[in-house]
Amino acid sequence: MRTSCLLIIMTLLLFEPPITSQASLPDQIQDSFLSPPMDCFPHTRWWWPGSAVTKDEITWELEQMRSKGIGGVEQISMGPVYEKGNIEYLSDEYLEMAKHTVAEAKRLGMEVSFNFGGPGWVIGGDWVPQEDRSKNLVPTQIDLKGPIVFDGPLPTELAEPSRSWEHKVPDIQATDPLVAVVAGRIEEGRIDPNSLVVLSDRAVGQSLRWEVPEGEWRLMAFWLKFTGQGAAVDHFDREAMIRYCEHVGGRYESVVGEEFGKTVDSFFCDSFEVSLVPNGIYWSTGLMEEFATRKGYDLTPYLPAVWQDMGEITPKIRYDVNEFLHEMGLEAFFDPFIDWCEEHGIKGRIQPYGFTTDNIEAAGRTHIPEMEITAGEKDAVPWFDTRIGPKKYVSSGAHLYGRNIVTTEAYTYLHWRPFRSTLEELKIASDIYFRTGCNKIYHHGYVFHPERDISLAPSSDSAMRIDPTNVWWDYYPHLSSYLARCCHLLRQGHFTADIAVYSPLANQWTKDVLNARRWTRDFDWGSLGKLLVANGYDFDLLNDDTLQNRATVEDQQIWVGDLGYKIILLPNIEAAPLETLQFIEQFVREGGVAIALERVPDQSVGLTDWREKDEEVRDLVEPLFTDPIGRDGVGEREVGRGWTYYIKKVIDRSDVLDWRSSALDPFIKVLRHHVRPDFGIDFARAGIRENNGLTFVHRVVGDSDLYFVTNI
Repeated sequence: MRTSCLLIIMTLLLFEPPITSQASLPDQIQDSFLSPPMDCFPHTRWWWPGSAVTKDEITWELEQMRSKGIGGVEQISMGPVYEKGNIEYLSDEYLEMAKHTVAEAKRLGMEVSFNFGGPGWVIGGDWVPQEDRSKNLVPTQIDLKGPIVFDGPLPTELAEPSRSWEHKVPDIQATDPLVAVVAGRIEEGRIDPNSLVVLSDRAVGQSLRWEVPEGEWRLMAFWLKFTGQGAAVDHFDREAMIRYCEHVGGRYESVVGEEFGKTVDSFFCDSFEVSLVPNGIYWSTGLMEEFATRKGYDLTPYLPAVWQDMGEITPKIRYDVNEFLHEMGLEAFFDPFIDWCEEHGIKGRIQPYGFTTDNIEAAGRTHIPEMEITAGEKDAVPWFDTRIGPKKYVSSGAHLYGRNIVTTEAYTYLHWRPFRSTLEELKIASDIYFRTGCNKIYHHGYVFHPERDISLAPSSDSAMRIDPTNVWWDYYPHLSSYLARCCHLLRQGHFTADIAVYSPLANQWTKDVLNARRWTRDFDWGSLGKLLVANGYDFDLLNDDTLQNRATVEDQQIWVGDLGYKIILLPNIEAAPLETLQFIEQFVREGGVAIALERVPDQSVGLTDWREKDEEVRDLVEPLFTDPIGRDGVGEREVGRGWTYYIKKVIDRSDVLDWRSSALDPFIKVLRHHVRPDFGIDFARAGIRENNGLTFVHRVVGDSDLYFVTNI
């Protein structure tokens, strides 16, 4: 049996905090620890298959949840399972059931959150008009050998799906809008950027006549194509999203609006699982013109670089397209949804990943950002999960942008089959969420089913069944009360850490546009997460928006609000915005510490003035860092009042400690030279080479320090 140690209250009682009211802070926290508020108890995703529900069963299931310490529900309608009794989503009958749900939840002191679309979790519905549905920009191509006269139809054959998120659709149809036609000469396997010819104005319908010059040429047509994924709303059309919010939100407001911000605490958007056409990128009507307005140049002749190599300008164009889609995703999707919620007194809760936007900034735009991914997913026992993934991106965004509540979709795929997990495994998995920054649990979940027989209950292989069908249901209150106490205490004060890790998103934006569905844009974090956490250092990921627009340097630290960071890491960064690197240089010269891992940056981002900016980056970086030397391979340089280090073989290791013990690891030695671990372990006395599970979270509450300590 694994053990956990919860030291929060014990740690707080060692300090003498200021008096904040009639009771001292420790007394207040001790009281709330013994009796946490209901919104801190775990909530659950509540599937309604086909919305085939009845008022009596709604009442019974809510009472069951409440009796076992579940504090609220996230209702989501799914496709039909039953032959009879199904109710159309958002119909008057459905809304009557939603109204009854809210009334019963209010009676029981529970919260309700509604999924903002359906059936299913993708934001959309069959009421969305065709013109408001999701679209992609997709290329077709044909190779030609000149000199010849090409006179015929443009290529219309789409690629076959090659990625799990790509959705097979028919080839280009007569109704699919043509966005651009571009040709370029192929030289040594790549398109020569100096040869590009825009042929859009020569196209008649879907045909073209063109005198092909001598040489090998690639003719590419670019089309706007509906994804064909049900009725997903266009996430890049602000007006379409506004209409969507007014329809869905308005339907709920008509029956439960008086409980917005009370019993109905939030509307929910799941992770962005909007399909892509094979070889397509997210796009919408009018984005070519908008790109030109924002970036100052016409993207049309450079479109081939999104998909194919065009030499040294390729990463510059890909960065610009990715940054543009990030901006449009925030302005067209996040802002209308969040604005609608604010105008109607309710919060928006979003899983902000799997999309074109920066996960960190998107989490910060969200009232309640949510994470997921269970350690041990895919049928394994939960483990010491130190991966830098969606959980860390989301919690970092919450910390940096002042969002105190971070929820999680918990236990999805803890096992492949619903009834295999134990309460012990759920407890371990929960501690991992807490360690990463979560302080509110949403189970995945509870299936609405009037049957009392397990074999007849509709189910999902991805679902962790926390409901009366599970053999340990009667014992679940032991876990729910533990989760409530942890969640309440982990909302007190603010997170603190000494290490800032620069987010590599700008670097990744230079490499690929087609991988927007990848949660970390294919960046390999390697061993970095474990090296830091297992050796007593917690951290936040800092994005470009924060470093350029919101951070300051004071007392040899990077400050973002109440958060102070003493060291910044640059993890295998090849390209970064010049403005970000200028801030890091300022931080070092004023007494800070910067550590470049694997390499130092030598490229700027973006097409405009790229040669000059590349040179400025190199001129800035060269005197800032020195090459690694010696047995440990550490390059050390004093710069102004601060220090820089360049260390290789930190991220790219098959063994997290690269044959050394923690005490001898060169990277850990550098960290300890400047900042003592926040959570120290004497490895020699413990007789271990490295830490494989004892971990912590540190929060500051006034003048007190609060630690959550667990052995996973």
